[in-house]
Amino acid sequence: METYRTHIVMWTVLGLAAVFLSASAHLERLQAIVGQNVLLHCPCEKTNERTGIKWQLEDHTFVLHHNDRHNTTTIGNGYENRVSLFLNEDRGNCSLLLSGITVADNGMYKCYIEANTLYYFHITLHVAASYSVCMHQVPDKASVGSGGGEGFGVYQCKASGGYPTGQIYWKMDGHPLVNISRRDETHLDNSTGLYSLTSNLTMELSQGEKLQCMVKNTYHASNLSSSCNETPGSSRNSLSKVAVGVSVSVVVMLVAGVLLVIFLLTRCHRRERPTKQRDTEEGNVTQPLNIYEDSV
Repeated sequence: METYRTHIVMWTVLGLAAVFLSASAHLERLQAIVGQNVLLHCPCEKTNERTGIKWQLEDHTFVLHHNDRHNTTTIGNGYENRVSLFLNEDRGNCSLLLSGITVADNGMYKCYIEANTLYYFHITLHVAASYSVCMHQVPDKASVGSGGGEGFGVYQCKASGGYPTGQIYWKMDGHPLVNISRRDETHLDNSTGLYSLTSNLTMELSQGEKLQCMVKNTYHASNLSSSCNETPGSSRNSLSKVAVGVSVSVVVMLVAGVLLVIFLLTRCHRRERPTKQRDTEEGNVTQPLNIYEDSV
């Protein structure tokens, strides 16, 4: 009985080993940027008795199937005009060219070689999109009424159009800021799958200090800093320019008003002088007539 059980265990182990050896797999990791193209490698020169090729995303999304016997290709929904094989140029190359990468293309791809021996590749595709980062000072009633200095206010860092979701960091003169008053928000665009991040920082920025915001993107393996033209310093300068412009406009209007009043007064005075002169002349003419009448 003991020998019988030993044989069963041995044959079970051999059977599992045979299955494992008959299904060989290769793992590969790739990174792709949204909007670009990527080549998913799947060499198939070892499969002389190949009957077909199948590409699949994860366990639920059908991408492509090529039938070698009938030389026909079936493409899954959403991949029309986006995928292509190289079998016509090279029978030993079952790689897939995926064009116009989107966030939905992120995941593990499987390349199945249909033959006497199961042969397949696993390719993990990490899709990433670079954030567009911009920082500027925003008006805030609470900060204006708090009695802070010129540099006191709310500084906003906006990062848009990135994937996966990143994280905003604040730096002052190149050093990370900690224990700061900030309010963060994350928005997902369901139509594109891209993220937008917003961080509002409340603080007082002294003259000469350089405030910077950065976004860390895990898949993209990069830290992006603010690249727009709006900076806290330029915001204050623009506000100062506006204030100066308004002051100049007010002064010009006041001067114009004073000149207009002087002009009107001068004109009225000139009109009064001829009238008085005529009245005087008429009085001189009528006086002799009155004397003459009295003498008569």
